[in-house]
Amino acid sequence: MKHKVIVDCDNTFGLPKLPIDDGQTIIYLLGRPDIEIVGITTTFGNSGIDDVYPATCSLMEKLGRSDIPVLRGASDYRCGETDASKFLVAKAAEFKGDINLIAIGTMANLKSASDMDPDFFRNLAQITTMGGYFYPLPYKGWCDVKEVNFSGDGAAAHRVFRAECPVTIMSAHICFALPFGLRELAPIADWDLEQYFIMLDLLLESSEFLDDAQDYLWDLLPAVYISYPDLFADKIVKISSTPDEIESGILSVGEGGAPVNVPEYILDVEECYAIIYDAWKKVRFVGAKA
Repeated sequence: MKHKVIVDCDNTFGLPKLPIDDGQTIIYLLGRPDIEIVGITTTFGNSGIDDVYPATCSLMEKLGRSDIPVLRGASDYRCGETDASKFLVAKAAEFKGDINLIAIGTMANLKSASDMDPDFFRNLAQITTMGGYFYPLPYKGWCDVKEVNFSGDGAAAHRVFRAECPVTIMSAHICFALPFGLRELAPIADWDLEQYFIMLDLLLESSEFLDDAQDYLWDLLPAVYISYPDLFADKIVKISSTPDEIESGILSVGEGGAPVNVPEYILDVEECYAIIYDAWKKVRFVGAKA
């Protein structure tokens, strides 16, 4: 049986100078034979919703998968009901206990869905997400970064951490195990030059504030976890951060906090890369030529 997945994201793949990891995650999921993407909900984050929603529709069209619903979601943290939150509520109820929600944008759509339906989180199989860090990141160019997924809406993230379903957080620390630079990009030219050049543009842009053309596969890890939880060293911690503290990007651990799973490290990094590339190479833009 396939894992039913909804991706809640702030995808900007293909937009100049904006992150590519949400798009990389969608491409990965489409290449997994054990994953069924039920829908994609969009939210503000990497850019405004007026960029994210059409960019995601465009990506799915280029991938030949316009059959998968893409819903417009929150434009800011004050946003209430949207097409995205209505879709989340409806699908969680329809497939009770079966939906794996991969939350890789701001958490506004999730909070809105839980406001609409008190059973929303209970209806999910699990939430896997990426964001936050527990101490300053010791990497040039990233040490003061205020990540978007949690800090973009601290109150919503605070609610998600306390969801009535299993929650797994891939913090920034574990994501640094999966760098994505020119060496990691190179194989993609063998099967899709258009995807290759979109990713290359972002890497070259990153070289303006880093020592090298370097990014990381941030949002891929919550997606990989769906099929391969045993690839990670799980650890339950209690997140005690207040909404205001979450908006700083820093996560705190303390008694009375919400118990969530925060994997400490990847047990086999090379296997993780192999899994990702195996899925990526199966998914090309329509008419792509290597």
